[in-house]
Amino acid sequence: MSSRRIPKVDPRNQRGGIAMTQLAILGGSKTINTKGPHFVWPRITEAVEQVVIRQLHATISIYDRSGVIEEFETTFASYHGRRYALLSNSGTSAIYSMYEGLGLGPGDEVICPTYTFFATVSPLMHTGATPVFCDCGPDGNISVAEIEKRITPRTKAVVVTHMWGVPCDMEAIVSICRRHNLRLLEDCSHAHGAKVNGKLVGTFGDAAAWSLQAQKTITGGEGGIMLTDNEEVYYRALLQGRYNKRCKQEIPVDHPLAIFSTTGFGLKFRAHPLAVAIAHEQLSHLEEWLAQRQSYAEKMTAAFSQFPFLKTPQVSGKRAGWYAYVMQFDASHSNGISVDLFTKAVLAEGLVELDRPRSTMPLHRLPLFTEPEKALPRLYPHPVKQKQQSFPAADYFYENALKLPVWSFPDEEDMVNLYIEGIVKVALVIRDNPELLLAIETNK
Repeated sequence: MSSRRIPKVDPRNQRGGIAMTQLAILGGSKTINTKGPHFVWPRITEAVEQVVIRQLHATISIYDRSGVIEEFETTFASYHGRRYALLSNSGTSAIYSMYEGLGLGPGDEVICPTYTFFATVSPLMHTGATPVFCDCGPDGNISVAEIEKRITPRTKAVVVTHMWGVPCDMEAIVSICRRHNLRLLEDCSHAHGAKVNGKLVGTFGDAAAWSLQAQKTITGGEGGIMLTDNEEVYYRALLQGRYNKRCKQEIPVDHPLAIFSTTGFGLKFRAHPLAVAIAHEQLSHLEEWLAQRQSYAEKMTAAFSQFPFLKTPQVSGKRAGWYAYVMQFDASHSNGISVDLFTKAVLAEGLVELDRPRSTMPLHRLPLFTEPEKALPRLYPHPVKQKQQSFPAADYFYENALKLPVWSFPDEEDMVNLYIEGIVKVALVIRDNPELLLAIETNK
């Protein structure tokens, strides 16, 4: 990163229009001139290189629960205080293992968030069960009030996603599931180490899954892991993606499912030892990374919350995992500036990491969930009808979400400061002299 620093915008000059001409989109200098990416994850350290080399010389395929597979599962389960851990080749496979662990099938309904990454629900479609979508709250997480409205005699479970690393209102959701005798599943892919009132996410329900994909806080490049305390859920999940040695090692011979140990249920989800070795080394840094991310997130919130059109994440009573820092752009307070123009102005400042996350969209917009009879007719011979076709909160969150990375290392503070500086620079113009930006839209 260049040591050159663009002079900070002086708020005292805003009314006089001096700062307006400093915006890059209006012909001024960029806040950041260095080419991106400005956020690189994971950081490949010497320690990561060494664990990969050691694992290469040990083995690159593990058939049972031993070696680095056993080490990571034991450490991850112990960290969360859960009984069983099961590594997979992806977070999607780990989520599928949860659904298979419950034995879900046609006729069953599962209450799901509509605002989530599609892999929270796409594995469910291969069980034949019906997803029943719920709108979200202001934080993007599933609305507690909407869950209870969706419960029917066919409802078997509720699945939640801790979106962007901000935990759901788990105590209220647990209460609902207990009252209605429903199973509770957690997708913690964004929320490694996140907590609600001191309790780790992934420890509230019957099972939980995490992605270990490249951008996740704990990553092996690809991978996933499921946790549960339920023996029956664990054995069914184990058989879904594994066979022979590991199943024979762990499933008692007198258990009714032991007859399937040689073949499993037909799929193979085993994790690659090299990926697990990387993830295991990373896991040892989780707490220090979360502390640094929290510090940077607080710094961003302090800078951005002065602008009424930037709705910053609210995490009172929670420890976020800070997979990303996601704000909402509130056009009702932006003096006529659209989220599109704001984004364009910030990107013009060289802040290439600002993103409007478009692939993480409300699931009720996606054909796999609205027309599964066309993709999976063997499981969905008839169209699936959602009880509510309108999900205004999820649509609004999606259309107005602005995503920034949350950096993890002390030596990245300069870059964090530049991103804060660039966004504040644009936001001050929107607040104090929006007419100059409005002229851009007028002249399209």
